[in-house]
Amino acid sequence: MNKVLIVFILFFLATSANAQNINFDKKLAKKMNETVVTEQGLYNNDRMNAYLDSIGQRLVSQLDNKLFDYKFHLVYDESPNAFALPDGYVYVTSGMIPLLENEDELACIMGHEIIHSNNRHSIKKLKRKIPFIVLEIPGLLVGMLDKVAGDVIEGPAKITDAYVSASYSRKLETEADDLGIILATKAGYDPNALPIVLTRMIKSIEEMTGYKEKKSFLDDHPYTPDRNKNIKKHLENVTVNKTAHISNQFLNEFDGVIYGKSVSKGIIRKNKFLQPDMDFYIEFPENWVINNLPTYIIAHDTIKKSALKLSIEDPKISPKQAGENYLKTLSKSYRNTLTENKEFEQNGEKGYVIRFTENTSEGILNAFVIWMPLNGNIYKYTGISLKENHNIVENVTTTLRTLTEDEKKSIMQKQISIVEANGNENISELSKRTSNLISPKLTATINDIKLKEKINMGTKIKIVVEKPYFN
Repeated sequence: MNKVLIVFILFFLATSANAQNINFDKKLAKKMNETVVTEQGLYNNDRMNAYLDSIGQRLVSQLDNKLFDYKFHLVYDESPNAFALPDGYVYVTSGMIPLLENEDELACIMGHEIIHSNNRHSIKKLKRKIPFIVLEIPGLLVGMLDKVAGDVIEGPAKITDAYVSASYSRKLETEADDLGIILATKAGYDPNALPIVLTRMIKSIEEMTGYKEKKSFLDDHPYTPDRNKNIKKHLENVTVNKTAHISNQFLNEFDGVIYGKSVSKGIIRKNKFLQPDMDFYIEFPENWVINNLPTYIIAHDTIKKSALKLSIEDPKISPKQAGENYLKTLSKSYRNTLTENKEFEQNGEKGYVIRFTENTSEGILNAFVIWMPLNGNIYKYTGISLKENHNIVENVTTTLRTLTEDEKKSIMQKQISIVEANGNENISELSKRTSNLISPKLTATINDIKLKEKINMGTKIKIVVEKPYFN
């Protein structure tokens, strides 16, 4: 069983016994935070993170019973979201930022998440069923990959994604709304910003995806119009005493934030994969399906009879040491399928290969594990296929190389840019003048401006531009 799953189950079973002990929150959060860092990645911008943290600390200073030392951070994720883990970890996604217009809106969203954490909704959430995400390659490969390759198919590969996507109950969401409003108000923010930003979020998501939000009695999350109705009713008894914002240039604070997917996690171009931060290129057979996961790449053919996984091995050891260590983990039954293990040379570098063969009802099945160095890293390939496709799969390992200068120049990143209206144009005209990459309709929505109206001179507008990843 996957080690992460074992740890999670142990934590889960401990919930009932430790329901009142916040040490449980701390232990659980440590593992989950490590997963967030690995799978989503902390957004690398000190200025933006410092601003986010200053808003968060202003909010938590107003908690009557602060249980944790709160940590606030942006994470790379194109979906508009904010989430809280146990022990005061609060995250805002890069995809959330383009939908915000002012500090009040961000503070209300963060206040909502702070309440989830401080009221220990996270622990109550874990008592609900969390849908683990499993990468499926059905049939022959699953058994053989588990048997020979060991770690090619990892069960609950994205525990934190599953946790984040699991809904709170409607009751807990309403509690976080109501108490989050109070918290934001006490911190000097306008709580009326919350229903405004929630409405903008739903409209933006509908325009980006083409799917409209529908009311469902089976949905744990409150329907947005109903949610806003409750918020506005609650606001009737709230006195607003606004104080000065931490920044009076909110949009400028996030000028340049990534829009959409971060290319730092790698780019799939048909059957090619480019990783700019690690500086490598690999090419798979045409029409293969490529899955770019947080800690590895796995690709397979369309009939799922051939597959290859690429991951990173400990760079402190040589390919030969890595292979010999791997051999020590094989049981006798695994060794019975072993056909070769040796050191080899490729492009002037020494690698190590282990090969396996097994007769099955579908034919002769070949598998291999190869370790090869590149740019100070040790890359580990784990592949499997029927004998007739073996060369096709193993040849993929020979395509790994560093990026060319032309490839680096071709890598572009979409990001938010703040521009000023000239006083004589609507959103469509401004978009054309500034080479805005998103539709005028979506641009109007995220900026809370009517599509055809003239925009006042000097009004700051969020648009999307594309810039070279490598400067």
